[in-house]
Amino acid sequence: MNETPLIGRLLNALKRFGMGIVNKFKSFFVVFAMIFVGIGRAIRNFFQKIVRAAKENPKSFKKGLSSFFLMGLGQLRNKQWYKGVPLLSVLVIVLLVEFITGDYIYAPGELQNHPPEDTLYFFRDYGGLFTRGVWGFLSLGALTIGMEYRGNMIVNEDFAYDWLQADNSRTLMGEGIIIFVIVAVIIGLWIFSIRDAYKTDLKIRAGMGVERAKDWLRRVWDDYFAYIIILPALFLITLFILIPFVFSFMVGFTNYDSAITLRADLIQWHGLTTFRDVFGADPAFRDFFLVVLGWTTIYAILSSITVYVLGLIQALIIESRYVKAKKVWRLILILPWAIPGMISLLVFSNVFGTDGLANRLLSDWGMVESVRTFFEMVGLLEPGGSGSIQWFTNPNNPNMARFIILIVNLWMGYPYFMLLITGVLSTIPQSLYEAADIDGGSASQKFRYITLPFVIRATAPVIITTFTFNFNNFGAIYFLTGGGPRYRTAEIPQSLRGIEPGQTDILISWIYSMAFESGDHDTYNLAAVYSILVFIIVAGFSIYYLSRLKSFWEED
Repeated sequence: MNETPLIGRLLNALKRFGMGIVNKFKSFFVVFAMIFVGIGRAIRNFFQKIVRAAKENPKSFKKGLSSFFLMGLGQLRNKQWYKGVPLLSVLVIVLLVEFITGDYIYAPGELQNHPPEDTLYFFRDYGGLFTRGVWGFLSLGALTIGMEYRGNMIVNEDFAYDWLQADNSRTLMGEGIIIFVIVAVIIGLWIFSIRDAYKTDLKIRAGMGVERAKDWLRRVWDDYFAYIIILPALFLITLFILIPFVFSFMVGFTNYDSAITLRADLIQWHGLTTFRDVFGADPAFRDFFLVVLGWTTIYAILSSITVYVLGLIQALIIESRYVKAKKVWRLILILPWAIPGMISLLVFSNVFGTDGLANRLLSDWGMVESVRTFFEMVGLLEPGGSGSIQWFTNPNNPNMARFIILIVNLWMGYPYFMLLITGVLSTIPQSLYEAADIDGGSASQKFRYITLPFVIRATAPVIITTFTFNFNNFGAIYFLTGGGPRYRTAEIPQSLRGIEPGQTDILISWIYSMAFESGDHDTYNLAAVYSILVFIIVAGFSIYYLSRLKSFWEED
């Protein structure tokens, strides 16, 4: 891949920036290691507490142990039916669901006639919701269309018996993840039952008596009100964010790509094979990943800085006492943000098309060559071109497409920061400016020592979240350039043909392209691996820098 001088300078700047990030992240990794050490110590202390509780309070320990063997039994023995009955009911419901959704009643009679030497998948054929879900997640299926099983042909029809239907690995993985989430909640309730039975018995033996149901409900409502009201939101987050995220994460450890036809083929667990391909087995994946990561980082940094700086400038201008009709100017300047982003991106995509408005206006005004010469002088176009400017499609001029992306992002993003900073400026005490005037401070000094520190302190968390947003700003690339211009065929290694990125693709748009727009080359597992890497990068950056901001953590 031939790099222009401008891209070379940007990559060198990115390298220096990356080294700075690495040095700063050393402390983050130290904290990460300390977390694992802390987890190990917590597990050790947990078992030490269990042993100590068994020795010091054997009778209370037995109450907790009874809830271990039967959830809610310890509460019933403590005469707290209002806790024991619901907890025991949860366990009964789980067992009933497992039995009702399974075919256990048919198993004894059918297994008598099953030859012992033939393969049998018991939980697949007879298991209920929970056992079949766990089996499906761990195995990702066992039988495909056309295979013979238990003397019958495996088919794809939905009306066939369940055990005669071909396995759909993707469905089994999704159902398994949901089952694991449900099981995790049940285990949490079980742990609560054990702990509560033990602690309640300690209080009873200390002479505090059995807490009445009414008093317990009132105490729970008062002490845990904040947690109770977020339960619906937590449920929705789990359903629409956590479960899809875990599914995407797990796909990275499989061989799932477009070559696999569901029900006719099975997805298989491949461990770290795809990660190994990305990081060393095939240098093409690593090299292109680093190139796209470099542009993604540059785009995220520049797009965040430019909108912030222009928003700050506009806010300072509007708040100046020399500006009249402030409301009118605010209304005009906020219009780019008021228009839906997708519409703005599609409009600009048409404006900068080969036969778009930009080229038509330049042609009508006779300025095509003058504009081309200027862009060639600043390094956005290669010398020697002629005719209409190819803003997004010329593989020799990726810098032009990247420049347009940054300009369009600036147009769409600065009004938000303008409004945000305008609000911050109104909170700065005027007494500080009056004191600066008395001391003879100039306008630049007042801006440097009063205005700017206040603004940055209040908006620093937003700057970081803006960077993380732009790092994954799929729409800005997909709807504006579609990732173009494309690389020349000669620049693409054979292993990447069909899933190669465009020269303006950022990681998230490349991931989408390789997963859903590569036709016969769709590689869902590779896209999932890159998604995991993006998550690690963005999460690590956000956690590290947000943890260093006092304005993010202060409560008063």
